[in-house]
Amino acid sequence: MPGHKLFFALRPDDATADRIARFATAEHEVRGLPPRLRPSRIFHITLHYFGSFDGEPDARLVATAQRAAAEVVRPAFGLGFDRFASWGDEHARQHPFVLTGGQGLEAVRELRDALVERLVAHGLAAPERDYEPHLTLRYDKRRAPAWPVDLPGWIANEFVLVKSPQGLTRHDVIGRWPLQG
Repeated sequence: MPGHKLFFALRPDDATADRIARFATAEHEVRGLPPRLRPSRIFHITLHYFGSFDGEPDARLVATAQRAAAEVVRPAFGLGFDRFASWGDEHARQHPFVLTGGQGLEAVRELRDALVERLVAHGLAAPERDYEPHLTLRYDKRRAPAWPVDLPGWIANEFVLVKSPQGLTRHDVIGRWPLQG
């Protein structure tokens, strides 16, 4: 049985994910970069990462995470991206190439903080470090230059708990929680 990753995320609908992929491909081609994107069906913004597990994630952890998520009450919100960036130092094996944003992702940060607060209240560990919300488009052996963009994202009206079998490029949604209109 393969291992799994477990995380909370925001996910675009299929049409929005395709729009983002088309935009990213065009931006790459204009700059002479290979547009080898991850499949748009797995585009997401991680809110909280629980880690990798040998086999299935612990059922008690999943149940606790689901109870905590059910207590998060936040409004739906629009999000957007303002920059392509390539992360990692020059010695890294893989450099994630991401869409990120300042004010356009502030509501994502607020949702993440509210979720983490509930997870901690249920006895789960807070993240070891803060992170910048982002949508990973691809990985590359070399860093790419960063450049500004103006890319509307989507209206986030739910967040999900995802179980991802390692090596299968698949995200299985195992829980959904609405963001109030």
